Amino acid sequence: MASKVLVILEKPIYLSFEPVDPHVFATALGVSDTPVEVNVLLRDSAVTYGVKYQRVSAKIMGQDVMLHDSSPDKVMTFMIEHGAQVKAVSEDMAARGILKEDLIPGIDVVSEGESIQLLEEHDNVLVW
Repeated sequence: MASKVLVILEKPIYLSFEPVDPHVFATALGVSDTPVEVNVLLRDSAVTYGVKYQRVSAKIMGQDVMLHDSSPDKVMTFMIEHGAQVKAVSEDMAARGILKEDLIPGIDVVSEGESIQLLEEHDNVLVW
């Protein structure tokens, strides 16, 4: 059984009926509810998940349907608070105009080259 898993988030799911990307939400549950060490790498368009102060509100026919705030910054903060190492690829951040100061506290910035080392440090890798 794997003891250390790297979850790579690449392409956010924006066109969904869910108020948060289900892959991000499932990863958060894995971080908090398993004995396995789960870490996260944000790359490509998913580096936007690391930007602080994001708010999501879901309404159907004008009615708020979100029971809890599950915005990306809240979910990423939850993962960090529960022991996950969350890293974002600097080249992907730069391509989207995201600075380190824009990130949620606790997210580390790594280069594309350094992200390859993460693959070697984990038993299993999941890519979404």
